[in-house]
This record gives sequence, structure tokens and C-alpha cells, in this order.
Amino acid sequence: MGKRGVILGLAVSLGVVLAASAARAQATATLVITCVDAAGQPLKDVNLTLMSLQAQKVFEAKSDKEGKVVFRKLDPGVYRVIGRRKGYDPVAREPLAVVAEKETAVTLHFQTGEVTKKLYFEDPALIQQANQLLQEGFQALQQQRFSEAAEKLERLLQIAPGNAEARFFYGVALAQQRKWEEGEKQIRLAVEMNPNESRYREVMERLPEFRKRDELHEAGQRAMQNRDFKTAIAKFSELLALQPENTDVRYNLALAYANDGQYDKAIEIIDEAIRQRPQEAEYQRLKSQILEHKEYATIQKANQILAEGDQLLREGKYQEALQKYETARGMISREEPSIWFAMGRCYVGLQQTDKAIAAYQKAIELNPRKPEYHQALALLYLNEGRLDEALRTYAEAYRQLGEPVDERLFELGQRLVQENKLDMAARVFERVIELNPNHAESYYELGVYNFYNADKGRARMLLTKYVQIGKDPKHLEDAKNILAVMERPARPRRR
Repeated sequence: MGKRGVILGLAVSLGVVLAASAARAQATATLVITCVDAAGQPLKDVNLTLMSLQAQKVFEAKSDKEGKVVFRKLDPGVYRVIGRRKGYDPVAREPLAVVAEKETAVTLHFQTGEVTKKLYFEDPALIQQANQLLQEGFQALQQQRFSEAAEKLERLLQIAPGNAEARFFYGVALAQQRKWEEGEKQIRLAVEMNPNESRYREVMERLPEFRKRDELHEAGQRAMQNRDFKTAIAKFSELLALQPENTDVRYNLALAYANDGQYDKAIEIIDEAIRQRPQEAEYQRLKSQILEHKEYATIQKANQILAEGDQLLREGKYQEALQKYETARGMISREEPSIWFAMGRCYVGLQQTDKAIAAYQKAIELNPRKPEYHQALALLYLNEGRLDEALRTYAEAYRQLGEPVDERLFELGQRLVQENKLDMAARVFERVIELNPNHAESYYELGVYNFYNADKGRARMLLTKYVQIGKDPKHLEDAKNILAVMERPARPRRR
């Protein structure tokens, strides 16, 4: 965000000063003018002319041995004073405000020179040039072109060194360029030249505060550039204490907190800036960026915790791994199927079957296109003897993989035969035939199973079907031999 001017808003044009004092009051004012030479010694017999800049009134007097002239019973208002003495350059002071029922004291400093030297307001060309420079300087100041404003006003002061308004604006322009000492000097001179002008005094009194603000701002920005975010936070926090209503400071402070990884604090601060200035789109954009970075940082941290959980799972430390997964799950705003799957594996290791099934089912619900989730659940069902549920789950896993369900289930049945789980294998082969009534090898396996389990009728039907559609020569020969055995008449038992 751009840095806002901190002094400019207190400065107004000379025309405003004059207009503000146009109304005359009944009470009178006193003006005491002291004339001194370059060494600060009193100057006697200085011819002083006091002119009202609001009414056609002129007062004249000569300084006494103490260099003083007292003008009494003046109408409150704005004046110009001119001093001339032989052997010295003339001195003018303007605008000089005098206040009702108050004594205003002003000192005029004279330098050796030529008394006949013309003052700018005595030369029409210089008047025009001075007015032009004042207008251009003030306009540049309003537009925050401070270097240009200082150059214009410095030229004006070379023409009209006694113009307090020009000197004040010149000091402001210097201060805005962080030329604090010189700016303060010029504003202080303006106060001395026109001690009753409240604007000059207000800026003079607040100049240390303005300087402190600027130094804090610069220190904060410098710390941001150096990625020293904690220092930036400290500087912007101190600046915000001086300017609690400055939403730009809140913006910078929120940015510093966000870069330091303190996202909740950053959001709290930018929310207050948005509340004060809801129309500021830049504040809304910063909040969106902070939220994005917060989510990314949270995911990064969660991934680190998940990696720790995976390592514990590999080491068989199921309870510790489960705690890691639960912590990571609570950090992420959306449900992640992979975390539920890992939690299911932990529950399997802890022999908490119901919780393992529930975790696997949740993983499948969140991502049904992940076949390994289905396979893990199916294996768990199978190990628990819940064959129907296992077969349904296996079938879904194979469908997700795009593989032939009947063939994969047949392979499962063969594996169960090898594990001597013959009854379960038979049920798998039955399911294969339901899915594919022409799956020949399932007829063979079921036929053999039923033959040895004394269901000769079912064995005969299955093996007969296999002889009709089977392709494996060895299985065909075996099927025919078994059928031949079943066709032999039973021998009568010997008594």
C-alpha cells in the first residue's frame, strides 16, 4: 500500500488564512516588534510600516533605543510589517496574524545592505512571479510532489524571505522528503514570523510524532525486505499504537504476521481494517491470500505428521500411528480418504475389526474409485469369515480396476483351495458361475469338490457340464474318469 502524507493535510493556502480572519472583532490587539542586527543587538530608528491585509489601514512608527515599537489598539487580523533603516536591507514580514486581547511579539532581523532595495511586493513583476511560485509550490505539495514543491517554494523565499506562509510550506515539503532537521528549522521560523498562526504551531508540536511515525514505517518496510518479520511486526505494532485508525498500517502489520506464519493473528488484524474500510479491495485480496497460505501451511504440517504416522505404522506401533493420523485429520478442513484408509490399517493391527471396517468404508465413500480400499476391506471381511460381503467388495474393486470380475474371483477361489479353505472356495466358485454361467473351470472345481463331499448328483451335473465346455485336457480326462467311477454299479458287500 502507498504511504500516506502525514503533514500535508494541515497546510492551507494563504487565501484561506486571509479569508478566515476577515471578520473583525470589537476587541483590540497589541503588536510588539523588536528590531535587531545580525549580531542580535537592538537597532534604533528603524522606520516600521504596518499594513492591514484586509483593510486600507497603515500604521507607521520608529524603533526606540531598545529596538522596539509597540502598536496598540489594532483590529485583530492579518498584517504586513516593513522595516527600513539606512545601511541595512529592508525587512518584511507577512502574513502576520494578531489576536484580540493578546500581545503578539515579533523580532525582525536586519542584514547590512542597501536601504533602497525593493521588496518583492513593490515590484509588479516580482509580485506576479511570487504569486506564481506560491501557487505552483502549493499545488505540487497537494499532489505529493514534494521535491518539486520545495524547489518552487525555495525560489519564492529568495524573492520574499519574510513570507511566513511560504516558509511554512517549504518546511512541510522538506519534512515530507524526510529532511527532518531542515524542515523543522523552516517551520520553526514560520512560527517565529507569525506566532499566532495555530497551523504552524500544531505542525511544529506534532513534528516529532510525524518523524517517529515515518521512522517506524521505514524500519518496518526495511525489516520486511530483509525478511525479518518479527522486527517488522514490532515496528508496525508500535506505529499502529500511534495511529490506531490508520488502516494502511493494519494492512502492513497483517502482512508481517502472515509472513511470520501467524495466520490467525494476521486475519484478525486485516478483518479490522476491512471493517473500517469495507470498500478497499486490496484488503480483501490480502485476506484471501492469507487464508490460502494458512491452508497450504496447515496441509504441509499435516503431511509431516502423516509421514510420522506412516513410519510408526510400518514399525507396528499402531496406537501411536493412529494418534498421528487423528491429529492430521483434525488439521485439514476436508476429509481425506487416504487418512481414513491408514486409520483402518491401524485398527486392523489393533484387532479392532468393527472400527477398521468403518474406516475402510469411509475411505471408499470418499473415493470409490480407489481399488486398494475395496481390496483391503474385502480381505478384512474374508478373514472374518464374512464371505458374501467380501465377494461383493472384491467385485467392486475389480470393476474399479476394469478387470474381469469372474476371472479375478476364480483366482481368489484357487487361492482359498491352496489355503485348504475348501468350503469358502466352493462358495466363491458358485459366485463365479452366477456371474458367468460358461466359466468352465469353476464347474470343474465345484464338481471335484462335490464328488469328495459325497454330493454325487451335483458332482455329476457339474462335471458333465465341464466335459461339454471345458478346454483343459488334464481336467477333461479327470472329469471323465470321475464320471466313469460314478457310473459303475456298486458291488454287493460280502457277508
